[in-house]
Amino acid sequence: MRRAVWSLSCLLLVAALAISPALAQAPAPQPPDKDYIIGPEDILEIQVWGNKDLNQTVFVRPDGRTSLPLVGEIGVAGKSVQQLQDHLTNVYEKTVKGAVVTVIVKEIRSRPVYFIGGFGKPGVMQLTRELTLLQAISVVGGVAPNADAEKGFVLRGDKRIPVDFNRLVQRGDMSQNPKLEPGDSVVVPLADAVYVNGEVKAPGAVKYTGDLTILKALTQVGGLTPLAAGGRVDVLRGNAEKKERIRVDVDKMMRSPDENPDVRLQPNDIIFVPQRLF
Repeated sequence: MRRAVWSLSCLLLVAALAISPALAQAPAPQPPDKDYIIGPEDILEIQVWGNKDLNQTVFVRPDGRTSLPLVGEIGVAGKSVQQLQDHLTNVYEKTVKGAVVTVIVKEIRSRPVYFIGGFGKPGVMQLTRELTLLQAISVVGGVAPNADAEKGFVLRGDKRIPVDFNRLVQRGDMSQNPKLEPGDSVVVPLADAVYVNGEVKAPGAVKYTGDLTILKALTQVGGLTPLAAGGRVDVLRGNAEKKERIRVDVDKMMRSPDENPDVRLQPNDIIFVPQRLF
């Protein structure tokens, strides 16, 4: 038993060293490999060997594009680092003799996982490599004493994956240890809270009050991001036995509140704001 506890402690320590919370927007511990797929909001360093004046540090906009000298507007999201390097080398070779382009991912911002509710340090971390829930727990400060640890879950899109954190952490039950994916929200319920995740500026728990509505909850988490599909917002209600999904158009609510009244929320409701399709 002592050996099992020691092994679990080592695993959590390794996890703490393997990933970095995105709350501080720390760069990846090591540069991603050439197969890494670039995403919106990543920060790239472009080095053009042969003309240092063309070297740039650029931000990938929410639409997946960026701007480069002599190239102009270019779509980079969805390309691997190697594909972008090869493409830019071909482009710059036409004007810069012997040009060789190197692309470095300075900061990953396109692979977030949100930790909401009863964690010691709820917030956002970026997935820089394959990671399980157990490996991530120590980084977010563990599960808070006042949390309902047995009723945790991972929200993946509109899919809800139940997680019993007591079984996972105290007993080492690996059936409660899913691999995390970009965009996941890991939730440990707190009393009298509503949870907001997806394309909002500060995903997290909102304290429930009797007059809390969707628009009020969205305001408390900073509103929608530029990537948000405001016309396809879901409110997920209920538990594993009985689930209800309420589809709302937040864009219409804000434009025409008389014709599209706000929706009052209930304790433990989950608001999910999906990403719009380009």
